[in-house]
Amino acid sequence: MGERILNIFSLGIFRILGGALVGLGNLILGIGARSIFLWEVITKIGKKPFELREFILQLYLVGVRSLAIVAVSGFFVGGITVLQFHYALSLFGAQVYLGGVTTSGLLRQVGPVLVAIMITGRVGAFISAELGTMRASEQIQAVRCLGLDPVSVLVLPRFLAVVIMIFLLTIVGLLISLAGGALVSFFLLKVSISYYLVNLLKLTTIQAFLNGMVKSLLFGILIATISCYEGYYSAPSAEGVGKAVNRTLTYASISVFLVNYIITAIVSLTFTLGENILFLSGAR
Repeated sequence: MGERILNIFSLGIFRILGGALVGLGNLILGIGARSIFLWEVITKIGKKPFELREFILQLYLVGVRSLAIVAVSGFFVGGITVLQFHYALSLFGAQVYLGGVTTSGLLRQVGPVLVAIMITGRVGAFISAELGTMRASEQIQAVRCLGLDPVSVLVLPRFLAVVIMIFLLTIVGLLISLAGGALVSFFLLKVSISYYLVNLLKLTTIQAFLNGMVKSLLFGILIATISCYEGYYSAPSAEGVGKAVNRTLTYASISVFLVNYIITAIVSLTFTLGENILFLSGAR
């Protein structure tokens, strides 16, 4: 009896390990396929044919039509961040740093991630469904039959529009979130605007701004690549389009949080190493 239980347990362990190895292999293959697709899209930039009208239309669909939801979300996120930081800082009597700490947090973390997730849900899913529908209705094959490259005609305008507009929407969202934080601190916390801004420039460095902008650029590339890839290579059926949209939302969201963690860890490690080098240099 004991030997049978041991055999069952060993078989279960081997199955788990085998499943993990298969999953790891599929993950590597998936990353490689999307990387190759990204490189293919990048190599098409600046080459003809380029659908300028489609590019302008995608800029409108991605940017202008997302402006309202980014503005509303940014305003309330700024207010929520101020309320949370005010409570934490009040425990130490450091409310004078409220504006600077809030702005730094919004620039580094909240703003870029917020905009990326909003665009993933609104635009990424739409692009994936649109390209998937083109695959199912054989429009992609029709473009190829006309002697045109579907990647240049259909994918590249959407890819560039997502990357550019996420970058610009991040800046707009940050400005609105900062305004929302200042207004909430003024009306709810009775903190004057001048008091809120007194240490803003001292705690908000150019490194924080660049950190947020680099993240928004990388997030835009990730979301554009995943949404276009999943739609372009979806199964030519209604079920395939639905699965492509589901994969886009899942993969893009996970990728945003993973890349955000990696960048934050690298920046933190670099900052720590720089401090240690300066400390050792001063000690000598």
